[in-house]
Amino acid sequence: MDSYCELKALPNPEIIPSAVVSALMQALHKLLPTYEGRIGLAFPAYGQQHTLGGIIRILGKKADIDVFHSVLANHSVIRDYALLTPVSGIPEGISKHSCYSRKQPKGNSRYQRQKKRHLERGTWSETLEQAMHAQISKPLRLPHVGLKSSSNGQSFLLFIERHNKARAVDGQFNSYGLALDHATVPEF
Repeated sequence: MDSYCELKALPNPEIIPSAVVSALMQALHKLLPTYEGRIGLAFPAYGQQHTLGGIIRILGKKADIDVFHSVLANHSVIRDYALLTPVSGIPEGISKHSCYSRKQPKGNSRYQRQKKRHLERGTWSETLEQAMHAQISKPLRLPHVGLKSSSNGQSFLLFIERHNKARAVDGQFNSYGLALDHATVPEF
């Protein structure tokens, strides 16, 4: 990674800031697969008021970021909801790196599968049931965005977890710009 640009959510009196970021993430999700995991996202204001913040930093190689920037500049959702900054070089001497990844809550279907497996083995107990129920009933307290699946139209929450790393880790990013295999992005 050597270049980046940023999307800064524009204040909108009709929409709360987290909904603006959700609209931007939905638009990015439709565009990112073209770049086959070479573009990652960072959220400089991650955790402010338990949200991702109002800035989405888009990072990658200069050639990819230049092309992506021109695509974003012509995208109606981006134009309506965000300020797109010019492409810049990543500053030298970065010592902080973060891994942003998707965190999926463990739901009732997982509980039912585990219960069935333990019943078949004969290892099911009331203590185990209480422990598993306590685990699935704990809500995730991570920043998230509300998105809509393009395949089935269902709405869902995309929880995003950040892990600070001491060094950079090369890798691929998914169609949300989040890390696969613990790939990191520089923090500055």
